Amino acid sequence: MTRFLRFLLLGAVLCTVPACDLSFDNPNAAGESEVLSTPDGLRALAVGMRRTYAVTTYNAVVRTSGLTAREFAVVVGFTNPQEIELGGDVLPPENGILGTLWSSNYRVMDMAEQLIANVEVFSDPATQASFRAYGHLFKAMALGNLAQFYEQYPISIDPDGDATFESRERGLQEAVSLLEAALGVLSGQTVPTSFQRSVLGTDDFDLVQTLNAYLARYQNMLGNQAEAISAAQAALADPSAVSVFVYEAGNGNENPLFLQTTEEPATLRPLDNFGFDPAEFVVPFEDGRLAFYLESRDEIGESSRLPVETMRGFYDTIDEPIPLYLPGEMLLIQAEAQARQGNLGAAVDLLNQVRTKTDDPFGVNAGLSAYDGAQTPEAVLEDIYRNRRVELFLTGLSLEDSRRFARPAPPSPPSFDSFNRNRNFYPYPEEERDNNPNVPADPAG
Repeated sequence: MTRFLRFLLLGAVLCTVPACDLSFDNPNAAGESEVLSTPDGLRALAVGMRRTYAVTTYNAVVRTSGLTAREFAVVVGFTNPQEIELGGDVLPPENGILGTLWSSNYRVMDMAEQLIANVEVFSDPATQASFRAYGHLFKAMALGNLAQFYEQYPISIDPDGDATFESRERGLQEAVSLLEAALGVLSGQTVPTSFQRSVLGTDDFDLVQTLNAYLARYQNMLGNQAEAISAAQAALADPSAVSVFVYEAGNGNENPLFLQTTEEPATLRPLDNFGFDPAEFVVPFEDGRLAFYLESRDEIGESSRLPVETMRGFYDTIDEPIPLYLPGEMLLIQAEAQARQGNLGAAVDLLNQVRTKTDDPFGVNAGLSAYDGAQTPEAVLEDIYRNRRVELFLTGLSLEDSRRFARPAPPSPPSFDSFNRNRNFYPYPEEERDNNPNVPADPAG
């Protein structure tokens, strides 16, 4: 991102965050140095970063993952989502949704880097620590998102547009380092009430537990089992604590997936049976997560011709809050890590906490009986995968899960008879290739 675009971005932040009371005589004319050197400017930047992620980035992550890993079907004939739904070589580098996925994560990363670099405008150590940790969290989230979709990508912003590409493993390692650093700066500090109100915007955002939740997620993706278990346990230190993005009607701050999946005419609808191949697995009717996430309807996807349902869960109203993570994910991360270490008894105990759950703070309760399948790593991991698919439905993790659990590779050419995924990784955006000589060759479909 060039310095010019960065300046425009800061201006946009100041103009579109009505919750911030800025002290500038003319905020629209504030220069970059003024924005980054004042407390109000940094608060506006932090709020704008969260809003960009919650409205634009999260939407792109869930749409792409859901279409590629067969959670969504396109029900209105728009080219961009249909290209992702078809996958394989049909998905071109110039696809607009992929462009948004790439650019919005780097927009968030750029804002996070600026936030981290300028926290000294605050004199209070606790406020400095909170802003620095918040910037680390969002940069780590952007890096983690990119790792789920791209084999390689830059892990920092280059103002000259010549950023070098690193492996996705290196990107995840950087995300882990950022999260660990954030937890370090918050150690011994209390997040100020003023930060909670003016930046987080809600009491339902536990910064420390959220840092641990994403640390657990990325350690798990890296295969660091012991570290994933430790972080997931820390993320559940207060079982009643939650962290959500808040939305409202108007001001461009609506729940973005409501607009895509529920408001008529919807573009996307969730596939029946959570996108599982019904010949392989049918979610039992008594699973309470069926009613939580899906409502029956008589419709099929336009291209897939597969049955779809009405969206419920976190995308059924225009102002429905969206969790940054679910408690069930933390339990399933621990179960997976234990199973991959051969500790099947511990893995099944954790899996059963998800299967039998009736007290989830968001209402994601399976209410099923305990696991009674084979006590082998393969069988236990398969049930963990199935429960991740249902528990974490349409939260943007399905493509990564499909690869990590070694689900069948996408056929060539892709087919709607394949219920796992239609690509492994995405091609790099054409605009990035046009402007950065370091972009590697696109991966095979």
